[in-house]
Amino acid sequence: MNEQALSLFLELLRSAIWNKPAVEELFQGAGSSVWEELFNLANSQGVIALLYDGIMTLPAACRPEKKLLYKLFLKTEAIERLNRKLNEELKHLAAAYDRMGCSFVLLKGQGNATLYPRPEHRSPGDIDLFLYRKEDYWRANEWARRKGYKMDAENIHHRSFDINGVHVENHKKISYFGIRRYDRLLESEIGEIIRNNRFVELEIDDLKVAVLPPEFNAFYIFYHLFHHFIHLGVGLRQFCDWVLFMHAYSERMEKAVIAELAREFDLSEAIALFASVAVKYLGARPEVFPFTVDPEGSWVDMVMDDILKGGNFGYTTFEKSSYRGKWDAKWHRFTYSAARTRRISAIAPHHINRLPVIKIVTNLKLLFNK
Repeated sequence: MNEQALSLFLELLRSAIWNKPAVEELFQGAGSSVWEELFNLANSQGVIALLYDGIMTLPAACRPEKKLLYKLFLKTEAIERLNRKLNEELKHLAAAYDRMGCSFVLLKGQGNATLYPRPEHRSPGDIDLFLYRKEDYWRANEWARRKGYKMDAENIHHRSFDINGVHVENHKKISYFGIRRYDRLLESEIGEIIRNNRFVELEIDDLKVAVLPPEFNAFYIFYHLFHHFIHLGVGLRQFCDWVLFMHAYSERMEKAVIAELAREFDLSEAIALFASVAVKYLGARPEVFPFTVDPEGSWVDMVMDDILKGGNFGYTTFEKSSYRGKWDAKWHRFTYSAARTRRISAIAPHHINRLPVIKIVTNLKLLFNK
């Protein structure tokens, strides 16, 4: 991507997430090839509706040609429809689970959408529900099975199914490190939240749901994006989620708690690095992060370059690849991830150096649990 296209893309993204007009002088004379590049990048990053929002703050003379603008409009409309569909299915699930007495906590996803100036323009994914009581987890899965929903094999920390075109993940654990020390620490932190009922209420489209307490949620949303970053890559959609969460809850969180969680999980340097990337490229305010921010740090440009090249969940890296079957695809991604490990290990060595072994052990567990 050329420097002009990148500069324009980031300006439009900042315009959308901070709800401010883009600097129109930057777009004067931008040609159709540049606009096509911006469209393709936004699409690969899962921020296409945000690009549209940024463009619509520009005067008509600075916008792309009508054909591309209409294409963006249609993509944005599709995202709006999908968000409405997910919110409706969330309401139906909440009612069904309530009838069974199954308590759940909403993770990420539609909860993160509320952080955006226009929640309906965040590209949606799955519905992730944490059923923190073991019996509720099994009952919810049995309910889905009896309903005839297509169910996937159980993963290390969740089981998923499709309902009316929406993918739902019932979580028995909120995440999985694959490193005993961190998994035990995670269970301890979550156990304390459950015992003291420290979940908080969030309203989404007239539905009130439980979510994680803000300090732990700030750490959890970061770890989710970091988990994907160290495995195959992560896109700007997940990165914007975390940055907007930190801004939205900055005055309502005990930031020392977030810093302590990062220290306990050996992620202080990694989270400070991503905060630095957010300040340099997304226009985040340094003071919302309880870490020393260094926008000119040695890894900052490398991380942003990796995000831009990899796309949403790193999928852009593999979009032109072809495989002989499922195991060939797994092997290809494993070898890519192993090589990636060597390149980025200094960012969080306790988590990254053991990654190839963790991947092998996790796949063996899944294979023999079938």
